[in-house]
Amino acid sequence: MTAPSAPTVGPVQWDTNAITAYLQRRYPRVQVWWSDRNCRWFAIVLRPTSHPVGDELLEAATPAELEQRLQAAGVRPVDPPQSPAVPARRPIPARPTSPRPVPRPAPRPMYGRHEAPRPPWWRRVVGAFVQLDNEW
Repeated sequence: MTAPSAPTVGPVQWDTNAITAYLQRRYPRVQVWWSDRNCRWFAIVLRPTSHPVGDELLEAATPAELEQRLQAAGVRPVDPPQSPAVPARRPIPARPTSPRPVPRPAPRPMYGRHEAPRPPWWRRVVGAFVQLDNEW
């Protein structure tokens, strides 16, 4: 499917939003727009910096010509998305009447809304090296 071509006689009446959306879907990595000032179609092909050609600005009088120039510049159209197969509906199993209770974790000792205070850092360091025996 190609974009509509321009009529040969009379003023051009484009649905620019529909054509721009069509070209954006067909070429997602290309920016396409219609210029009201000079009544032309433009597209910019942004390529990686390592690409030998670099970025390109394309200009055309009609959307069909712009599409031909995009393909000549090496931009390949994206295949139309395939609609996924609709899976068959399965009946929803009935829920059990009484849900199983969720086990709660054992409560920790709390002081108000906070946990039990830890000993200061120096006591933890000294306690790692020194063992006190209270047995005489």
